[in-house]
Amino acid sequence: MSATLISLGHTTSRIIDAEQAQFAADTAAISCVLANQDQSREIAKSFAEQNYGQLLQIEIGVERCVTVVESRTVVRRAVALSVRGFDLPTLQR
Repeated sequence: MSATLISLGHTTSRIIDAEQAQFAADTAAISCVLANQDQSREIAKSFAEQNYGQLLQIEIGVERCVTVVESRTVVRRAVALSVRGFDLPTLQR
C-alpha cells in the first residue's frame, strides 16, 4: 500500500513538472517572437525563469523562435511563429 502511494506521489510530481516546463517553454517562445530581435534572448530567459523554468537552448530566426526549457527534471520544447505581424500560438514538440 505504501509503495503505491509513493509511486502515485512521484507520478503526480512528474506530471506537474512537465506541465510547468511546457508552460515556461511556451511563454519563453512567444515572448521571444514578440520581442525585438536584439532583446529576444534576454526576454525569453526572463519569462522562463518567471515561470519556474531554466532556459537551456534558444534558436532565434526572423519569424521563428524555438526554446528548450527545464523545470526540475523535465525538459520541454516549444516553437512560436510570427507571419507578417500575425503571431501564431506555439507548436509543442
